[in-house]
Amino acid sequence: MENIIEVKDIYKKYNLYANQKNRFLEAISFGRRNLHSDFYALNGVSFEVKRGETVGLIGTNGSGKSTMLKIITGVLKPTSGSVTVNGRISALLELGAGFNPEYTGLENIYLNGRMMGYSKDEMKHRVPAIIEFADIGDFINQPVKSYSSGMFARLAFAVSINVDPDILIVDEALSVGDIFFQNKCYKKFEELKQKGVSILFVSHDISSVRQMCSRVLWIEKGHQKIFGKSDVVCDMYMDLKRGNLGDLMSKSVEYIQTESITTREVSEKRVYPMMKSYETKLVSDKFEVLSCFFVNKKGERVTHLSVDERYTLHMPILFHEDIHNIIAGYIMENAKGLPIYDLNNYISENKTVSGKAKEVSEIIFDFVMPRLMRGVYVVSIGISQGTQEQNIALTWLHGVEEVEIVNPGYNSSYIEIPSRIIVEQLPERNVSVR
Repeated sequence: MENIIEVKDIYKKYNLYANQKNRFLEAISFGRRNLHSDFYALNGVSFEVKRGETVGLIGTNGSGKSTMLKIITGVLKPTSGSVTVNGRISALLELGAGFNPEYTGLENIYLNGRMMGYSKDEMKHRVPAIIEFADIGDFINQPVKSYSSGMFARLAFAVSINVDPDILIVDEALSVGDIFFQNKCYKKFEELKQKGVSILFVSHDISSVRQMCSRVLWIEKGHQKIFGKSDVVCDMYMDLKRGNLGDLMSKSVEYIQTESITTREVSEKRVYPMMKSYETKLVSDKFEVLSCFFVNKKGERVTHLSVDERYTLHMPILFHEDIHNIIAGYIMENAKGLPIYDLNNYISENKTVSGKAKEVSEIIFDFVMPRLMRGVYVVSIGISQGTQEQNIALTWLHGVEEVEIVNPGYNSSYIEIPSRIIVEQLPERNVSVR
Protein backbone atom coordinates (compact mmCIF):
# COMPACT_ATOMS: atom_id res chain seq x y z
CA MET A 1 0.00 0.00 0.00
CA GLU A 2 1.31 3.44 -0.95
CA ASN A 3 2.65 5.71 1.79
CA ILE A 4 0.85 9.03 1.77
CA ILE A 5 3.09 10.51 4.52
CA GLU A 6 6.74 9.57 5.11
CA VAL A 7 8.63 11.07 8.05
CA LYS A 8 12.34 10.22 8.21
CA ASP A 9 14.66 10.99 11.12
CA ILE A 10 13.12 14.34 12.07
CA TYR A 11 14.94 16.61 14.53
CA LYS A 12 13.66 19.99 15.68
CA LYS A 13 16.03 22.06 17.82
CA TYR A 14 15.34 25.33 19.60
CA ASN A 15 17.85 27.67 21.22
CA LEU A 16 16.94 28.44 24.84
CA TYR A 17 18.30 31.59 26.49
CA ALA A 18 18.36 32.40 30.18
CA ASN A 19 17.27 35.96 29.38
CA GLN A 20 16.84 38.41 26.49
CA LYS A 21 20.25 39.95 27.18
CA ASN A 22 22.02 36.69 26.33
CA ARG A 23 19.98 36.39 23.15
CA PHE A 24 21.07 39.89 22.10
CA LEU A 25 24.74 39.37 23.02
CA GLU A 26 24.92 36.12 21.08
CA ALA A 27 23.30 37.75 18.05
CA ILE A 28 25.81 40.61 17.89
CA SER A 29 28.78 38.28 18.43
CA PHE A 30 28.21 36.78 14.94
CA GLY A 31 28.82 33.23 16.12
CA ARG A 32 31.79 33.90 18.40
CA ARG A 33 29.79 33.45 21.62
CA ASN A 34 27.42 30.63 22.54
CA LEU A 35 25.02 31.80 25.25
CA HIS A 36 22.17 29.34 24.68
CA SER A 37 21.36 25.75 25.50
CA ASP A 38 19.94 23.31 22.95
CA PHE A 39 16.41 21.99 23.35
CA TYR A 40 15.21 19.23 21.04
CA ALA A 41 11.43 19.26 20.68
CA LEU A 42 11.86 16.24 18.38
CA ASN A 43 14.81 13.89 18.45
CA GLY A 44 14.97 11.41 15.58
CA VAL A 45 11.31 10.62 14.82
CA SER A 46 10.44 8.35 11.87
CA PHE A 47 7.12 6.85 10.77
CA GLU A 48 4.80 6.56 7.79
CA VAL A 49 1.08 6.69 7.09
CA LYS A 50 -0.37 4.54 4.34
CA ARG A 51 -3.14 5.70 2.05
CA GLY A 52 -6.49 5.12 3.74
CA GLU A 53 -4.90 4.36 7.14
CA THR A 54 -5.71 6.02 10.46
CA VAL A 55 -2.62 6.55 12.63
CA GLY A 56 -2.71 7.78 16.22
CA LEU A 57 -0.16 10.06 17.87
CA ILE A 58 0.06 9.89 21.67
CA GLY A 59 2.30 11.17 24.45
CA THR A 60 2.16 13.34 27.53
CA ASN A 61 1.84 17.13 27.28
CA GLY A 62 4.98 18.73 25.87
CA SER A 63 6.17 15.52 24.22
CA GLY A 64 6.40 17.06 20.73
CA LYS A 65 3.15 15.88 19.13
CA SER A 66 1.97 19.32 17.97
CA THR A 67 5.47 20.18 16.74
CA MET A 68 5.44 17.04 14.62
CA LEU A 69 2.08 17.95 13.09
CA LYS A 70 3.21 21.50 12.31
CA ILE A 71 6.24 20.11 10.49
CA ILE A 72 4.07 17.73 8.46
CA THR A 73 1.72 20.58 7.48
CA GLY A 74 4.63 22.89 6.63
CA VAL A 75 3.98 25.41 9.40
CA LEU A 76 7.43 24.62 10.83
CA LYS A 77 10.65 23.48 9.18
CA PRO A 78 12.66 20.67 10.78
CA THR A 79 16.24 21.21 11.86
CA SER A 80 17.11 18.02 9.98
CA GLY A 81 15.34 15.06 8.43
CA SER A 82 12.71 14.89 5.71
CA VAL A 83 8.93 14.80 5.34
CA THR A 84 7.18 13.65 2.16
CA VAL A 85 3.44 14.24 1.75
CA ASN A 86 1.64 12.78 -1.27
CA GLY A 87 -1.78 14.38 -1.04
CA ARG A 88 -3.91 17.33 -0.01
CA ILE A 89 -3.86 17.99 3.76
CA SER A 90 -6.72 19.39 5.78
CA ALA A 91 -5.49 20.11 9.30
CA LEU A 92 -7.39 20.98 12.45
CA LEU A 93 -4.40 21.82 14.64
CA GLU A 94 -5.47 24.62 16.94
CA LEU A 95 -8.92 25.97 17.67
CA GLY A 96 -9.66 28.81 15.28
CA ALA A 97 -6.31 28.57 13.45
CA GLY A 98 -6.70 30.11 10.01
CA PHE A 99 -9.87 31.99 11.01
CA ASN A 100 -10.11 35.76 10.90
CA PRO A 101 -12.00 36.75 14.08
CA GLU A 102 -13.51 39.81 12.37
CA TYR A 103 -15.02 37.76 9.53
CA THR A 104 -18.32 35.96 9.79
CA GLY A 105 -18.45 32.18 9.85
CA LEU A 106 -19.53 32.14 6.20
CA GLU A 107 -16.71 34.46 5.17
CA ASN A 108 -14.23 32.26 7.02
CA ILE A 109 -15.48 29.21 5.12
CA TYR A 110 -14.53 30.91 1.84
CA LEU A 111 -11.25 32.15 3.36
CA ASN A 112 -10.25 28.63 4.37
CA GLY A 113 -11.28 27.36 0.94
CA ARG A 114 -8.94 29.82 -0.75
CA MET A 115 -6.13 28.75 1.60
CA MET A 116 -6.77 25.16 0.45
CA GLY A 117 -6.55 26.23 -3.20
CA TYR A 118 -10.26 26.23 -4.09
CA SER A 119 -11.95 28.96 -6.09
CA LYS A 120 -15.05 30.78 -4.82
CA ASP A 121 -17.25 28.84 -7.26
CA GLU A 122 -15.81 25.53 -6.08
CA MET A 123 -16.50 26.44 -2.47
CA LYS A 124 -20.12 27.37 -3.26
CA HIS A 125 -20.84 23.69 -3.86
CA ARG A 126 -19.36 22.77 -0.46
CA VAL A 127 -20.90 25.53 1.67
CA PRO A 128 -24.31 23.86 2.22
CA ALA A 129 -22.70 20.66 3.55
CA ILE A 130 -20.36 22.67 5.79
CA ILE A 131 -23.20 24.76 7.25
CA GLU A 132 -25.36 21.68 7.81
CA PHE A 133 -22.59 19.79 9.62
CA ALA A 134 -21.53 22.78 11.76
CA ASP A 135 -25.16 23.28 12.83
CA ILE A 136 -24.59 26.65 14.51
CA GLY A 137 -27.74 28.31 13.15
CA ASP A 138 -27.75 32.06 12.49
CA PHE A 139 -24.29 32.40 14.04
CA ILE A 140 -22.91 31.44 10.63
CA ASN A 141 -23.51 35.08 9.67
CA GLN A 142 -21.94 36.52 12.83
CA PRO A 143 -18.24 37.38 13.38
CA VAL A 144 -16.41 34.34 14.74
CA LYS A 145 -14.98 36.47 17.58
CA SER A 146 -18.43 36.11 19.14
CA TYR A 147 -18.33 32.30 18.95
CA SER A 148 -17.95 29.98 21.90
CA SER A 149 -15.13 27.42 21.78
CA GLY A 150 -17.71 24.78 20.88
CA MET A 151 -18.93 26.80 17.89
CA PHE A 152 -15.33 27.30 16.78
CA ALA A 153 -14.78 23.54 16.88
CA ARG A 154 -17.97 22.81 14.98
CA LEU A 155 -17.21 25.25 12.17
CA ALA A 156 -13.50 24.39 11.92
CA PHE A 157 -14.19 20.66 11.80
CA ALA A 158 -17.03 21.08 9.30
CA VAL A 159 -14.71 23.01 6.97
CA SER A 160 -11.81 20.56 7.32
CA ILE A 161 -13.84 17.46 6.38
CA ASN A 162 -15.77 18.99 3.47
CA VAL A 163 -12.85 20.08 1.28
CA ASP A 164 -12.14 16.58 -0.06
CA PRO A 165 -8.82 16.06 1.76
CA ASP A 166 -6.51 13.12 1.10
CA ILE A 167 -5.17 13.53 4.63
CA LEU A 168 -7.07 14.79 7.67
CA ILE A 169 -5.06 15.84 10.71
CA VAL A 170 -6.90 16.36 13.99
CA ASP A 171 -5.11 17.55 17.13
CA GLU A 172 -7.37 17.37 20.23
CA ALA A 173 -9.76 19.81 18.57
CA LEU A 174 -12.85 17.76 19.42
CA SER A 175 -12.32 17.88 23.17
CA VAL A 176 -14.20 21.20 23.39
CA GLY A 177 -17.32 19.96 21.59
CA ASP A 178 -20.35 18.53 23.33
CA ILE A 179 -20.97 14.78 23.40
CA PHE A 180 -23.46 14.91 20.53
CA PHE A 181 -21.05 16.75 18.24
CA GLN A 182 -18.20 14.40 19.17
CA ASN A 183 -20.39 11.42 18.32
CA LYS A 184 -21.23 13.04 15.00
CA CYS A 185 -17.54 13.61 14.27
CA TYR A 186 -16.51 10.03 15.03
CA LYS A 187 -19.19 8.75 12.67
CA LYS A 188 -17.80 11.11 10.02
CA PHE A 189 -14.31 9.72 10.64
CA GLU A 190 -15.61 6.25 9.79
CA GLU A 191 -17.21 7.60 6.62
CA LEU A 192 -13.95 9.27 5.58
CA LYS A 193 -11.99 6.09 6.27
CA GLN A 194 -14.37 4.18 3.99
CA LYS A 195 -13.58 6.74 1.26
CA GLY A 196 -9.85 6.09 1.62
CA VAL A 197 -8.94 9.30 3.47
CA SER A 198 -5.85 8.98 5.66
CA ILE A 199 -6.25 10.34 9.19
CA LEU A 200 -3.57 11.41 11.65
CA PHE A 201 -5.33 11.53 14.99
CA VAL A 202 -3.85 13.11 18.13
CA SER A 203 -5.65 12.57 21.42
CA HIS A 204 -5.20 11.87 25.13
CA ASP A 205 -8.31 9.69 24.97
CA ILE A 206 -6.61 6.30 24.60
CA SER A 207 -9.96 4.53 24.23
CA SER A 208 -10.70 6.60 21.10
CA VAL A 209 -7.19 6.03 19.77
CA ARG A 210 -7.61 2.26 20.21
CA GLN A 211 -10.94 2.27 18.43
CA MET A 212 -9.99 4.49 15.49
CA CYS A 213 -6.37 3.72 14.72
CA SER A 214 -4.62 0.72 13.19
CA ARG A 215 -1.15 1.94 14.25
CA VAL A 216 0.05 4.41 16.87
CA LEU A 217 3.18 6.52 17.29
CA TRP A 218 4.18 7.23 20.89
CA ILE A 219 6.44 10.26 21.41
CA GLU A 220 7.80 11.13 24.85
CA LYS A 221 9.91 14.24 25.52
CA GLY A 222 10.76 14.45 21.83
CA HIS A 223 11.94 10.85 21.58
CA GLN A 224 10.12 8.14 19.65
CA LYS A 225 9.20 5.41 22.13
CA ILE A 226 7.50 3.03 19.71
CA PHE A 227 5.56 2.95 16.46
CA GLY A 228 3.43 -0.14 16.01
CA LYS A 229 0.04 -1.83 16.27
CA SER A 230 -2.55 0.21 18.14
CA ASP A 231 -3.37 -2.29 20.89
CA VAL A 232 0.30 -2.96 21.69
CA VAL A 233 1.32 0.70 21.88
CA CYS A 234 -1.78 1.78 23.82
CA ASP A 235 -1.23 -1.04 26.33
CA MET A 236 2.39 0.03 26.86
CA TYR A 237 1.35 3.66 27.29
CA MET A 238 -1.37 2.81 29.82
CA ASP A 239 1.02 0.50 31.70
CA LEU A 240 3.37 3.45 32.19
CA LYS A 241 0.55 5.73 33.32
CA ARG A 242 -0.79 3.12 35.75
CA GLY A 243 2.70 2.55 37.11
CA ASN A 244 3.21 6.27 37.65
CA LEU A 245 -0.22 6.51 39.27
CA GLY A 246 0.64 3.61 41.56
CA ASP A 247 3.84 5.34 42.67
CA LEU A 248 1.91 8.54 43.33
CA MET A 249 -0.94 6.88 45.17
CA SER A 250 1.37 4.82 47.37
CA LYS A 251 2.73 8.07 48.76
CA SER A 252 -0.62 9.80 49.24
CA VAL A 253 -3.25 7.16 50.04
CA GLU A 254 -3.64 6.13 53.64
CA TYR A 255 -3.92 2.45 54.50
CA ILE A 256 -7.68 1.93 54.57
CA GLN A 257 -9.12 -1.00 56.49
CA THR A 258 -12.36 -2.39 55.05
CA GLU A 259 -14.50 -5.39 55.83
CA SER A 260 -13.24 -8.51 54.10
CA ILE A 261 -15.26 -10.99 52.05
CA THR A 262 -15.98 -14.27 53.85
CA THR A 263 -13.61 -17.04 52.69
CA ARG A 264 -13.78 -20.82 52.97
CA GLU A 265 -10.98 -23.37 53.32
CA VAL A 266 -10.58 -25.96 50.53
CA SER A 267 -8.39 -29.08 50.88
CA GLU A 268 -8.73 -30.59 47.39
CA LYS A 269 -5.97 -30.42 44.79
CA ARG A 270 -6.57 -28.25 41.73
CA VAL A 271 -4.82 -27.86 38.38
CA TYR A 272 -5.27 -24.49 36.72
CA PRO A 273 -4.98 -23.80 32.98
CA MET A 274 -2.09 -21.58 31.90
CA MET A 275 -2.94 -18.03 30.98
CA LYS A 276 -2.30 -16.56 27.57
CA SER A 277 1.08 -14.82 27.44
CA TYR A 278 1.01 -11.10 28.13
CA GLU A 279 3.31 -8.09 28.24
CA THR A 280 3.04 -5.54 31.01
CA LYS A 281 5.20 -3.28 33.13
CA LEU A 282 2.92 -3.32 36.16
CA VAL A 283 3.33 -6.56 38.12
CA SER A 284 3.56 -6.74 41.92
CA ASP A 285 6.09 -9.05 43.58
CA LYS A 286 3.73 -9.50 46.56
CA PHE A 287 1.61 -12.08 44.71
CA GLU A 288 1.24 -13.94 41.42
CA VAL A 289 -1.91 -14.39 39.36
CA LEU A 290 -1.81 -18.07 38.39
CA SER A 291 -4.69 -18.27 35.94
CA CYS A 292 -7.90 -16.74 34.63
CA PHE A 293 -10.69 -18.79 33.03
CA PHE A 294 -14.46 -19.11 32.61
CA VAL A 295 -16.57 -22.07 33.76
CA ASN A 296 -20.14 -22.85 32.67
CA LYS A 297 -22.96 -24.13 34.90
CA LYS A 298 -21.89 -27.73 34.15
CA GLY A 299 -18.47 -27.05 35.67
CA GLU A 300 -16.68 -27.09 32.30
CA ARG A 301 -14.02 -24.59 31.28
CA VAL A 302 -15.29 -22.65 28.25
CA THR A 303 -14.09 -19.97 25.82
CA HIS A 304 -17.43 -19.63 23.97
CA LEU A 305 -19.90 -17.74 26.16
CA SER A 306 -23.60 -17.41 25.35
CA VAL A 307 -25.48 -14.28 26.38
CA ASP A 308 -28.03 -14.63 29.21
CA GLU A 309 -26.25 -17.76 30.50
CA ARG A 310 -24.67 -18.04 33.99
CA TYR A 311 -20.88 -18.42 34.26
CA THR A 312 -18.12 -18.08 36.81
CA LEU A 313 -14.76 -16.46 36.20
CA HIS A 314 -11.94 -17.92 38.30
CA MET A 315 -8.85 -15.96 39.30
CA PRO A 316 -6.44 -17.94 41.56
CA ILE A 317 -3.76 -15.76 43.20
CA LEU A 318 -0.65 -17.10 44.99
CA PHE A 319 0.37 -14.69 47.77
CA HIS A 320 4.03 -14.34 48.68
CA GLU A 321 3.24 -12.34 51.82
CA ASP A 322 0.24 -11.45 53.95
CA ILE A 323 -1.72 -8.67 52.29
CA HIS A 324 -5.08 -7.04 53.00
CA ASN A 325 -7.51 -4.68 51.27
CA ILE A 326 -7.18 -6.32 47.85
CA ILE A 327 -9.52 -5.35 45.00
CA ALA A 328 -9.38 -7.90 42.19
CA GLY A 329 -11.34 -7.63 38.97
CA TYR A 330 -11.42 -8.08 35.24
CA ILE A 331 -12.38 -6.01 32.22
CA MET A 332 -14.01 -7.36 29.07
CA GLU A 333 -12.70 -5.46 26.03
CA ASN A 334 -13.65 -5.71 22.37
CA ALA A 335 -11.11 -6.44 19.64
CA LYS A 336 -10.22 -2.72 19.43
CA GLY A 337 -9.49 -2.48 23.15
CA LEU A 338 -12.68 -0.64 24.07
CA PRO A 339 -13.81 -1.57 27.62
CA ILE A 340 -17.33 -3.02 27.51
CA TYR A 341 -17.89 -3.92 31.16
CA ASP A 342 -15.90 -4.68 34.29
CA LEU A 343 -16.37 -6.56 37.55
CA ASN A 344 -14.46 -6.49 40.82
CA ASN A 345 -15.12 -7.54 44.39
CA TYR A 346 -15.45 -3.97 45.70
CA ILE A 347 -18.00 -2.91 43.08
CA SER A 348 -20.02 -6.10 43.56
CA GLU A 349 -19.81 -6.58 47.34
CA ASN A 350 -18.32 -3.32 48.67
CA LYS A 351 -15.72 -5.51 50.40
CA THR A 352 -12.05 -6.32 49.92
CA VAL A 353 -10.08 -9.58 49.81
CA SER A 354 -7.19 -10.71 52.02
CA GLY A 355 -4.40 -13.17 51.22
CA LYS A 356 -1.96 -15.18 53.32
CA ALA A 357 1.68 -15.88 52.50
CA LYS A 358 2.25 -19.19 50.65
CA GLU A 359 -1.46 -19.71 50.14
CA VAL A 360 -3.65 -19.47 47.06
CA SER A 361 -6.87 -17.45 47.13
CA GLU A 362 -9.13 -18.37 44.22
CA ILE A 363 -11.46 -15.44 43.59
CA ILE A 364 -14.64 -16.50 41.82
CA PHE A 365 -17.07 -14.13 40.08
CA ASP A 366 -20.56 -15.61 39.60
CA PHE A 367 -22.54 -13.69 36.98
CA VAL A 368 -24.94 -13.84 34.02
CA MET A 369 -23.31 -12.89 30.71
CA PRO A 370 -24.87 -9.62 29.50
CA ARG A 371 -26.20 -9.34 25.96
CA LEU A 372 -22.98 -8.31 24.24
CA MET A 373 -22.63 -8.11 20.49
CA ARG A 374 -21.34 -11.41 19.13
CA GLY A 375 -17.63 -11.53 18.36
CA VAL A 376 -14.21 -12.04 19.93
CA TYR A 377 -13.34 -10.28 23.20
CA VAL A 378 -10.28 -10.22 25.44
CA VAL A 379 -10.07 -10.24 29.22
CA SER A 380 -7.63 -8.09 31.20
CA ILE A 381 -6.98 -8.36 34.94
CA GLY A 382 -6.49 -5.53 37.40
CA ILE A 383 -5.50 -5.86 41.06
CA SER A 384 -5.16 -2.96 43.47
CA GLN A 385 -5.16 -2.22 47.20
CA GLY A 386 -7.47 0.17 49.05
CA THR A 387 -11.02 1.13 48.04
CA GLN A 388 -12.68 1.87 44.72
CA GLU A 389 -12.27 5.61 45.34
CA GLN A 390 -8.69 5.46 46.69
CA ASN A 391 -6.40 2.62 45.72
CA ILE A 392 -2.87 1.69 44.74
CA ALA A 393 -2.54 -0.11 41.38
CA LEU A 394 -0.47 -3.26 41.96
CA THR A 395 -0.85 -5.46 38.88
CA TRP A 396 -2.38 -5.02 35.45
CA LEU A 397 -2.33 -7.93 32.98
CA HIS A 398 -3.51 -7.39 29.40
CA GLY A 399 -5.24 -10.02 27.30
CA VAL A 400 -4.92 -13.00 29.66
CA GLU A 401 -7.90 -14.75 28.08
CA GLU A 402 -9.67 -14.61 24.72
CA VAL A 403 -13.35 -15.55 24.46
CA GLU A 404 -16.04 -15.56 21.82
CA ILE A 405 -19.49 -14.23 22.68
CA VAL A 406 -22.41 -16.10 21.15
CA ASN A 407 -25.48 -13.90 20.63
CA PRO A 408 -28.33 -15.04 18.35
CA GLY A 409 -30.05 -11.65 18.66
CA TYR A 410 -29.99 -8.63 16.33
CA ASN A 411 -26.47 -7.50 17.38
CA SER A 412 -27.16 -3.89 16.47
CA SER A 413 -25.11 -2.41 19.35
CA TYR A 414 -22.31 -3.45 21.71
CA ILE A 415 -24.74 -4.28 24.49
CA GLU A 416 -28.48 -4.98 24.50
CA ILE A 417 -30.63 -4.18 27.53
CA PRO A 418 -33.49 -6.61 28.17
CA SER A 419 -36.67 -4.82 29.10
CA ARG A 420 -40.43 -5.30 29.52
CA ILE A 421 -42.51 -3.15 27.17
CA ILE A 422 -45.84 -1.57 28.16
CA VAL A 423 -48.08 0.40 25.76
CA GLU A 424 -50.73 2.73 27.19
CA GLN A 425 -53.46 4.10 24.88
CA LEU A 426 -55.63 7.18 25.45
CA PRO A 427 -57.80 9.55 23.34
CA GLU A 428 -56.10 12.44 21.57
CA ARG A 429 -58.34 14.96 23.39
CA ASN A 430 -56.76 13.89 26.69
CA VAL A 431 -53.22 14.79 25.50
CA SER A 432 -51.38 18.10 25.59
CA VAL A 433 -47.71 19.04 25.26
CA ARG A 434 -46.43 22.01 27.24
